[in-house]
Amino acid sequence: MTRPRFAARAAVLAALSVVLLSSCGSSEPEISGPELFREYTRSTDVENDKFPTDDGRSSEDRLANFAAYYTPEQLQYALLAATPCDDTATEPPCSPNASVRQAAKDFAGASGTLYQRSVLVKREDKSLELVTLYVARSADKKTALIDSDGATYTGGLDDFRRHNDIFDVDDTILTPQGIDSVPGEGKIVAVSGHTPVNWVPWVVGGAAVVVLPVAGVAAGRRLAPRRRIRTRRSPQSPAA
Repeated sequence: MTRPRFAARAAVLAALSVVLLSSCGSSEPEISGPELFREYTRSTDVENDKFPTDDGRSSEDRLANFAAYYTPEQLQYALLAATPCDDTATEPPCSPNASVRQAAKDFAGASGTLYQRSVLVKREDKSLELVTLYVARSADKKTALIDSDGATYTGGLDDFRRHNDIFDVDDTILTPQGIDSVPGEGKIVAVSGHTPVNWVPWVVGGAAVVVLPVAGVAAGRRLAPRRRIRTRRSPQSPAA
């Protein structure tokens, strides 16, 4: 295969890779927010559940118990709203570790307020779990989200999804869109726990590394000045 032809094929493969990769790893979950919430209300096996179902009870028993005390909106609020850590009535009790407390102090100062918030997670294996996050609010009402490792996110839900190390792109989380708001009224959304890695710049960059030198060689050959090659004639023999 000639080098110009190889360069052309490499460019085509790079373009196809960009198209394929851009269609993979979509950040849109396969389940909507209402569907995920409905699944939670019917599941009797939710890890770290705020409202655990007694052993031997069915999904129908769980639904009947919820209906006796809450409307769907009230249950959603009780599940996902942020509650202050200094409130002794907070359930489950707020018990941030040292990393979380230090991160909250660094962001909000000694006069700040720390809240805890649960998000509902559907893992890749279809299991459900409530995961506790924290929100620090300063005296001037600025907020930051803090995870259990003490990592701080000041850019809201998008910032958290891009940079957190506790969820994967295959996890789906149910959370207020204002995940760092307190107490958290507003739209409830289901999103992937992490945004997919953007491979496109690496594919394009790698293709450039492969294509440009080869194309450069080919172009160099095309643009190089052509020299007329003269052959030296042998001296003619004298006529006999």
